[in-house]
Amino acid sequence: MPTSGNNLAGHLLTAAQEAGHGPRVALRQGDETWTYDALREQVTRAAGALTALGIGRGERVAILMPDSLDAAAALLGIIYAGAVAVPLGELTRATEIRAYLDHCGAKAAIVHAAQVAALDAVRGELAQLDAILCVGGEAAPGMHDYREQLAATQPREQAEAVESSDAAMLVYSIADVESDLRGVPHTHGTPRSAFASFAQGVLGIGPDDRVLCMAQLSTVYGLGLGLFFPLAAGAQNLFVAEQPSTEDIVAAVRDFEPTVVMAAPSLYRQLVRDAESDSDGEPAPLLSACRACIAGSEGMPPRLMERVREVLGAPIMVGFGLSEAFQFVLMGTPEDALQGACGRPVAGFEARLVDENGEPVGPSVIGTLQIRGPTLLSSYWTPEHEEEAMGRRAPTDRDRAEPDWVWHRRTWPEAAWPAQHWGDGWFTTRDRFLRDEGGNFYHFGRIDDLFKVGGKWISPAEMERALGAHEAVWECAVVGTEDEDGLTKPMAFVVPNVGHTAGPELARTLRDYLKSELASYKYPRWLEFVEHLPRGPQGKILRFKLLARSKMPRKQ
Repeated sequence: MPTSGNNLAGHLLTAAQEAGHGPRVALRQGDETWTYDALREQVTRAAGALTALGIGRGERVAILMPDSLDAAAALLGIIYAGAVAVPLGELTRATEIRAYLDHCGAKAAIVHAAQVAALDAVRGELAQLDAILCVGGEAAPGMHDYREQLAATQPREQAEAVESSDAAMLVYSIADVESDLRGVPHTHGTPRSAFASFAQGVLGIGPDDRVLCMAQLSTVYGLGLGLFFPLAAGAQNLFVAEQPSTEDIVAAVRDFEPTVVMAAPSLYRQLVRDAESDSDGEPAPLLSACRACIAGSEGMPPRLMERVREVLGAPIMVGFGLSEAFQFVLMGTPEDALQGACGRPVAGFEARLVDENGEPVGPSVIGTLQIRGPTLLSSYWTPEHEEEAMGRRAPTDRDRAEPDWVWHRRTWPEAAWPAQHWGDGWFTTRDRFLRDEGGNFYHFGRIDDLFKVGGKWISPAEMERALGAHEAVWECAVVGTEDEDGLTKPMAFVVPNVGHTAGPELARTLRDYLKSELASYKYPRWLEFVEHLPRGPQGKILRFKLLARSKMPRKQ
């Protein structure tokens, strides 16, 4: 039965009030701070404004804003009103905005002034988009001013009554919008389960913590550890400046002194590099106040973890998570991480490895990871992925007319799920792992990253570990691309380390090194030096962009 107590945003605000957290700082960005009481005021006003515009339960509202206090309040306000928040971050290309808003069927959008022109260029193609609210600047004709709308509307005191299984948010994985859009819906109950499983069960987050999560609110990591989990614990949460430089991050960390940090390995690497090049001598350890530093989104070389511990003063925890689970499902100790492991399943989750026939494999055998746990999504938003994952027909127009047709279990019963996806509650990832005798899992890359050379499978992760171990390599990525005869060969993209110059001599050195470390068919046919690797909001390498670059004319 729908109740306001099931509403995620309503629960977070009410729990904070009942715990006496009202006057405590909840969110901080630069010199601006919001207490839990101030956050409640902003959230209830945002919900009231959306309700006044006719936004109802289950309707999608897109957020096109940089991470900020306003963005956090808008997101929670959407959920408080019973609608589905679709955080899209700082998309600026009109084609991307049109693709995402059309795909999710957004009825409203809250957009930053910097993105108004791009949205305005495609709004005529979005027939379902009824209302646009502009933040931080002048609204275009036909749009509402967000702050004026909030000021003119009474706060909504009661959260919308919902089922705990109702969708609260819809998250998109970074993808090429021309070829693959996959929406991942999560319910009002999901973050509450994830908080108990991961935030409390692994990290032990409490009211005395100060949390800095560098993942954006358009990702599950940013939503969880960057917003919902600190609020659920009564902790403080820090947002850094828009598109922060390393100097911005260093200044924010020194001022805020976070006790819990999550960032991509590439950011830890940059912080180490900057600290080591500091001309003022030995810097004070930047993260010495931090009791839990988490690296997510991609693999982290053990030697980088050692440098983070030595230079920044913090041991690193490494895990594995995915959008479909809303959280980390594997997590280990800093000692596990130094051995290259992603750890063991977190509380409430089971994990196993299977072969190509779906049969479980034993220790020391590489297999595909399957997981089972309380925070897994019920289904994808996309009809095409719905059919693939659940083994039944794509939804009809009549299905679409029903409220929240995609995600609800009553529409798509568990009995229809095929064994290879959700049979017996097991969800098959696209990631390859090895489990040792002690139960630790080791990541060996994604299935869709693998490619064949001469009939033999190659794992980019294996090549990247070998290449990344060389002192001249700061970071690297490997993809498979075709040669002049149409045959697939490895191509490596390398960011040189400080003190090493990109050029033919370094390329020869790295190739010779790889020949001594790997089988001959595995070393790269081409090696290209780049200033940086393309990354998404979670810090993951965007391999589809490297694949596109690999098809450009090149030297042998």
